[in-house]
Amino acid sequence: MKAGILDHANLVQASEFIAGMNSLRQCHIGYLGTSQNDILHSLEEMNSDAESAAFIVWKDGAIAGFLGVDANLNKGTAELWGPFVQEFEFMRLLWEKALHYFEGNLHSYFLFADTANHTAAEFALSNGFKPQSAQTYMELKGNPSNELRDISLLPPRCHSEFIHLHDTLFPHTYYSGKEIIGRLNDEHKVYTSGDADGLNGYLYAEYNRDEKEGSIEFIGVKFCKRKKGIGRKLLDMAVHDLFVNAGAASIKLCVGTTNQKALSLYKKAGFKVERSLSFYKLYIWE
Repeated sequence: MKAGILDHANLVQASEFIAGMNSLRQCHIGYLGTSQNDILHSLEEMNSDAESAAFIVWKDGAIAGFLGVDANLNKGTAELWGPFVQEFEFMRLLWEKALHYFEGNLHSYFLFADTANHTAAEFALSNGFKPQSAQTYMELKGNPSNELRDISLLPPRCHSEFIHLHDTLFPHTYYSGKEIIGRLNDEHKVYTSGDADGLNGYLYAEYNRDEKEGSIEFIGVKFCKRKKGIGRKLLDMAVHDLFVNAGAASIKLCVGTTNQKALSLYKKAGFKVERSLSFYKLYIWE
C-alpha cells in the first residue's frame, strides 16, 4: 500500500489504471474524466496539493486499487476519486487507510458515481454514505453557431451583488460566491444579465485549455426574473464564448435529474445526455 505523495511513474501507472476503468459505466466515478491525459493532469494537481492524498494497492507488481482523496482541510470536506479496484476487498483496505490518514481533519466525504457503478453504491451504503441526489451529465460538442454575440462579464462593481445572489440561490454548494470571485481569470468567467434593477442572472463557467473543454458550473436567475429567457440568453453567451473565443471542442455540465426545466433548457441548446450519476455524502460526527 502506497499513500500520500506519489512519484511520476506511479502517477502515470495510476492514470492508465483509472482510464481503463473509468471509461466503463459500471466503474465510472464522476470527478474524473475518461482520457488518460486528462486523468494524469488531475492526479498531478492532486499530488501537488499538500492537503490531499492518494492511496494505491499493488498486486503482483501492478496497481490493483486506487483511491484519491481531494481534500479541503479548511472546509473539512473531500471528494473521493474512486475507489477503483480489481477486487472488492481492496476497497476496505483503501478506505481504512484514508480514514486513518485524515482522522480528525475531515468531517464530510463526497462520492459521485455512475448509476451503473453498483460496486461504488455498495461501498457507499455499507460505509454510512447517504444518497443525496441523482445527476445527469450532459455534453455539447462542436460549435452550433458562429453568430456574433455580445459577451457581458461580471464587472468588479457587481461583485457584492453577485455574491449575495449566488449564496442565496446555492447556499450549500462547492463554491461560495466569494470563492468564485477569487477564482476569476481568463479561463474562469462569470457571464451576466442585468437591467435597471441590477444583476438578474449569471452563469459561471470554467475552461480547461489543455483539454479544450469547457464546463458550465452554475446558472442562477433571480426568482422574480424567471420565465423571461434569461437562462437561455446566458447559456448562449457562454457557449459562444467558449467555442468561438476560447476554442473549446466540447462543453460539459451536470444537472439534477429531477430538474426538468433545466434539462429542457440544455437539450434545446443542443446538449446531449451522456450518463446518469448518483451523489452520496458521508458525515462523520466529531
